Amino acid sequence: MSGCSVTKSQPPTHLLSGVHPGGAQRIAFSPSGRLLASGGLHGEVIIWSVGSGMEQRRLPAHRSRVQGLAWQDELHLLSVDRTGELRRYHVGTSDVVSRFFPGPVRAMKISTDRRYVLLGQANRVLRVNTGSLGVEAQGEIGGRIISVAVDAGGGQVAVSTADGRVLVGDRDLSHWRELERPSSDANDLHFSADGSRLLAGGWFRLWVWDVTSGVLEPRPTAHLGQVISVDINPDKQTWLTLGRQTDSSLYLIDAQSNRILRRLQAHNLCGWQARFSPDGRYAASAGEEGSIHLYDMKAPYRPVTVWGEESE
Repeated sequence: MSGCSVTKSQPPTHLLSGVHPGGAQRIAFSPSGRLLASGGLHGEVIIWSVGSGMEQRRLPAHRSRVQGLAWQDELHLLSVDRTGELRRYHVGTSDVVSRFFPGPVRAMKISTDRRYVLLGQANRVLRVNTGSLGVEAQGEIGGRIISVAVDAGGGQVAVSTADGRVLVGDRDLSHWRELERPSSDANDLHFSADGSRLLAGGWFRLWVWDVTSGVLEPRPTAHLGQVISVDINPDKQTWLTLGRQTDSSLYLIDAQSNRILRRLQAHNLCGWQARFSPDGRYAASAGEEGSIHLYDMKAPYRPVTVWGEESE
């Protein structure tokens, strides 16, 4: 049976349509929040003006899809592709100023002080200095890594693996302890601002751990499939959640009540990543159809009706 469904959602302030053929994979706001970097399926890296939504610069493309983006400062961007080439770009000149080849990478997160990035590989984690691109520490995990996270103080890290484990470790990557296992993959790990909780997306649910006790709190969502990406607003009050399979919806969630505060326009195909700007003023999402949605979160919430077909 098929029928029509009606949803109301807020259109993006800037819709960057089809800018990454094959899929917009990763996005990252600069420290000032004025620029947004995006990486695509075919290795392209583009810099955008957040205020205008206009393209500012294209950087030399990777050989394969972009797996991670992180700004060291307003002029230097780090990106890594699936083959494991980590690049440090000078955004002003578009030059690749340094390279490091650690091997295939699945996930990357930068520390709050932007002094190092955490790289997740097939079965190990690397802590890499953002200036020298030298390895400062490494730890064996023994499973294929899905996601990595660093807390605001830099003293804790976390990883999730394809065999269902979620581990919290120290900065030296030498001591690990396992948290309560979720019933599905933990996608896009994030620590709360005080490091006491850990947030991730799962199938139909959000996973929220108490880091000290390791106890898991599953939270229901309105998503109709996998929650592929989440982010925590710097104001600590709200979260972003982005769907991948089935719905690709983007929601602004109240962190305490779990209530949907804003329904933001879904991508036409599966979602990939959602992020807040460092000051929480903007939000952005990237999708498989190659588009990027940019939202000014200070704009009034004025959802519009979107018609679509659904099957049962």
